[in-house]
Amino acid sequence: MAADAQRILHLAHTLDGYASGGVGAYVRGLAAAQSATGAWVDAVDAAALAGPARGFAGSWSRPEVAAALAARVRRDRVGIVHVHHFSGVGFDVVDASRAAGARVIVTVHDHAIACARGQRIDRAGRRCPGPTTARCARCVTPDGLPGRLGRARIAARIAAASRLEPDAWLTVAPHLGPPGATLCQLPLVQAPLPREAHDGPVRFVFVGSLIPTKGADLVVAAFKRLPAGAATLDVIGASPPWNGSTRYADALRAERVPGLTVHPPGPTGPWYATSDVLLFPSQWDEGCPLVLREAAASGLHVVASDVPGARVALPSYPVRWVHDGDWFSALAGCVAGVPRPAPAVFPTLAEHVDWLEAVYRGAIS
Repeated sequence: MAADAQRILHLAHTLDGYASGGVGAYVRGLAAAQSATGAWVDAVDAAALAGPARGFAGSWSRPEVAAALAARVRRDRVGIVHVHHFSGVGFDVVDASRAAGARVIVTVHDHAIACARGQRIDRAGRRCPGPTTARCARCVTPDGLPGRLGRARIAARIAAASRLEPDAWLTVAPHLGPPGATLCQLPLVQAPLPREAHDGPVRFVFVGSLIPTKGADLVVAAFKRLPAGAATLDVIGASPPWNGSTRYADALRAERVPGLTVHPPGPTGPWYATSDVLLFPSQWDEGCPLVLREAAASGLHVVASDVPGARVALPSYPVRWVHDGDWFSALAGCVAGVPRPAPAVFPTLAEHVDWLEAVYRGAIS
């Protein structure tokens, strides 16, 4: 049976509301926009297909997910399987989907292919130059297996990643690769709301998961040094475990500082509309963070760590880049005066759907 570019199945690590982060928001928005064109579209995650992943093996090999996905491809006559994340999904889905008759597109959003931990950040919080058997053996514990057997599992994962051959590679940032991948310009998933004028102190906002690599603690520490009443800081984000613990997020939520409020995750548009400055203190090499594009589309002043993904997301928008970790000076500068840049313009979902349709048809032909 020939593949049909109008029958599309998206696969992600999770589609569980705000816990799925920017990738989940993008996949849900994309699937809805494609459905509106009359295409048959569905979106699933690994847990829906075969339950949650367990242990190191679940970061790269889940035959049960591959079998369930292949069955869906055959049952629903899927022509395009679009994979957005391999964490908890397993590399097996590529060959299984193609054997079932679909073409496979992979969009690389972060480091989850190369890194079992997903962000190329080791357990000590240091940036990792890349996977090797010895290096990964010091960082992850493959199914609790010590020594030679554990290293063999790591070597198998690295080899399996090198053998991935979808029909088309897309990447949201050049530094994520692989070589030859087509750059995918991420669209705005939500339209910006009108800005609301306000009196009083400058309003800072942080939007992102409350895990160490996102750096919320850095801006909280800097905010605490500002004069009382000089600004407010709203921190909005989910609290996923980090190394199996939520202590980092719990500590942030326990802060008692005048003007600082830590909120549960929720719709972000109203926060962009009522804030002055987005703080983006990320500590890892991001992909193309949607939060940056959403804030820029709302005309916020952006203060961001100078990490590669941030530069990709905002290549021409006026940003105050923090190079040396001096977040106090960055925040104090905003208290003295906040620039008012013109809102940035990014591809719409409709334009993105048209672009992807050409990618799909190219993979089929």
